[in-house]
Amino acid sequence: MPILFKIILLILFIVFFFGFFFTEKYLQLQHRFFSWYYKLIGIDAQFKTKSPTLTKITSLIAIVFLCFIYAAIVEDSNKKNQNATATQEQKTAIAETVNLEEPDMKTVYDFLKKCETYYLATVENDQPRVRPFGTVDIFEDKIYIQTGKVKNVSKQMAKNPKVEICAFDGSSWIRIEATVVNDDRIEAKQHMLDNYPSLRQMYKADDDNTQVLYLKDATATFYSFGKDPKVVKF
Repeated sequence: MPILFKIILLILFIVFFFGFFFTEKYLQLQHRFFSWYYKLIGIDAQFKTKSPTLTKITSLIAIVFLCFIYAAIVEDSNKKNQNATATQEQKTAIAETVNLEEPDMKTVYDFLKKCETYYLATVENDQPRVRPFGTVDIFEDKIYIQTGKVKNVSKQMAKNPKVEICAFDGSSWIRIEATVVNDDRIEAKQHMLDNYPSLRQMYKADDDNTQVLYLKDATATFYSFGKDPKVVKF
């Protein structure tokens, strides 16, 4: 939680705490402030203080409300920290399994997962198109990617299923030449969504938009500075 937000919550809590336990003094200060404020802006008006009972009730409600807000923010912050920790642990585990000395199809998958973002190139007529992707999955011993049928990339792959993928992890990079094959089975789509829960906000396995495709006749080449390329076919 940002320190500024904590300070604001603390100030509000002190104000309403003071109003609940020192109601008369709180009303007097409130009266003086608004009287001074009205004089400052040139309005000939008198601020009417609230009744002590109403002030106590209002302050108590505000205190309870602030406590709920604080608890909700802390819980949300803890969840984000837990997710970030889990994601980092997953990245570390994946990084440790990536062996570029004897790569196979699983190495290709692990490398793309490690990079998180890879770039998929397609062709539209005579114009190359490239965009970032983030979804990659292994299902029935095939590497799958995911998109939406309404997107231009889906339409481009339908006309020309030959694609290239490129990703860089900071020291090594991969280029994949492949043909994509659409798999319209719900099981394949659900497997992808289970591995990327955040996609469930936009996609469902049984909707008319979700699309998963697997890589066929693929050639993946790993490159590293100062090392010979490593080639994997699957």
